[in-house]
Amino acid sequence: MLDGAVASASSFALIWQADTPGLVLPDRFTREPLFASAALFSAQRGWPVVGRKTGGGITPQGPGVLNLALCFTGRPGQSRAILPSYAKIVDPLRDAFAHLGIKAEATPVEGSFCDGDYNLAVSGRKLVGTAQRWRGRTCLIHALILTDIDIHPAVEAVATFSRDLGHDTVFDPSAHCRLADLVPDDPDLTGTIVTALDQAATQAGYAPFGP
Repeated sequence: MLDGAVASASSFALIWQADTPGLVLPDRFTREPLFASAALFSAQRGWPVVGRKTGGGITPQGPGVLNLALCFTGRPGQSRAILPSYAKIVDPLRDAFAHLGIKAEATPVEGSFCDGDYNLAVSGRKLVGTAQRWRGRTCLIHALILTDIDIHPAVEAVATFSRDLGHDTVFDPSAHCRLADLVPDDPDLTGTIVTALDQAATQAGYAPFGP
């Protein structure tokens, strides 16, 4: 999608979900001395590890996690400022959640996996993690949304892998929340949020991406 946006200067949106559980982490982790053994043990526990080209920390993926990726190209001479680029994904997400009666704010959340200033949190608990990658004037922004994943084993998978790397970061399952907890009476929660995200992306001028 980033390649296509760079080539065409178009704005694209992609909503996707992984079929099986796994951990995704910045490529810098793969160069750590204990990475190979930590990744092997994680895969044996049912959480295979994959590198990514953005920054941040370790994140879980799989059923119960919905992802929104947006690509846009800035104007010639436009700076690559972090706040305006993150607003490109944070604002549509907040609009989509508002239609579900959810008030989310951008804030760090202590104890959450891949913590950052541009998480989206509800009542102080992380619901969405964000990351971005630039290539020239084109930016790919990504949001990981916790829909109905089982939080405790997912956070434990992150924490165990982190310990196996020799890190001392503390992760707290209670620092996270899920859409399933916030909208408990929706029998098609994923379908509802996909529709809301699709509408928000379309209104913001993004075209659906299809490889």
